[in-house]
Amino acid sequence: MKPIVTWALIADTRSAKVIENRGPGKGLQPVTANVWEAAAARPYSSEAGIGHSIAGPGRTAVDQGDPQENANVQFARNIVRALGLAHEDKSFDRLILVAGPHMLGLLRKAMSDSLNEVVVAELAKDLTDVPLKDLERHLGEAIAV
Repeated sequence: MKPIVTWALIADTRSAKVIENRGPGKGLQPVTANVWEAAAARPYSSEAGIGHSIAGPGRTAVDQGDPQENANVQFARNIVRALGLAHEDKSFDRLILVAGPHMLGLLRKAMSDSLNEVVVAELAKDLTDVPLKDLERHLGEAIAV
């Protein structure tokens, strides 16, 4: 019988990795093909424009947004895209999202419905610097490792 494979995405806004569990008592193993590093945020090449109001002497500025936040959103989308392809290839059956609250929100927004259906747990913790052997203690709340 095929084991139920659970992937845990461990992410923050700078890096992400996937670890795998193949059933109770099997422990955690890194999935080396699924490790990501975020690209550095690129500052805008010029300042936002200023427009003059047609209704009077007022002026308005155009908000370009935050380059770092735009980079974070793109990083989350890239991760979710790769997870979606892996799920289509049946590389895993269940998914656990582990990320700080901000990154967790970005991942949720980027998730497709089909990928969202396999999410069995979410941990709003930044565990990217936690050694693999210590992750079992944290993920034990979500799966039997």
